[in-house]
Amino acid sequence: MNEMENYIAIAVIAFLSGAFLGILIYRAIRSDASRSARVEQQMDELQQTHTRYQAQVSDHFVQTAHLINRLNQDYRDIHNHLAKGATELCSEDSANSLLSLSSETPEQPIIDHQEEISEIEKIYAEPPRDYAPKSTDDQGTLSEEFGLKENEKNKNSTES
Repeated sequence: MNEMENYIAIAVIAFLSGAFLGILIYRAIRSDASRSARVEQQMDELQQTHTRYQAQVSDHFVQTAHLINRLNQDYRDIHNHLAKGATELCSEDSANSLLSLSSETPEQPIIDHQEEISEIEKIYAEPPRDYAPKSTDDQGTLSEEFGLKENEKNKNSTES
């Protein structure tokens, strides 16, 4: 019976270890599936949020267009009211001049920059210099004689 007990013990241990491995594998698969489900749920929520945002933007621009159209209509109504008042309350010449002004499109002002350009050209007509003399008697740093006096003094002092 000792041998039979060993076989039973081995069978029980094998069964328990198989069940334990099965539980571990099931949890690993289930956690991957639950992660996938959570990611899909988050993606759906983000998609719904994005769709709501797009609808809000669309509604905003539709309302803006409606308000601008209403503003244009109000502008036309004010213009017509002023034109009617001008014809009724002003002299005929004044009313005609006001009505002609309102029917014309405003001209763009013509800007002439020629005077500014010529003034700038006068200031910058001379190309920039790479040097500037220290005073009227001194030579500039790019002069051929610049620094020669110091070199001659150094030669004379070394020769003595």
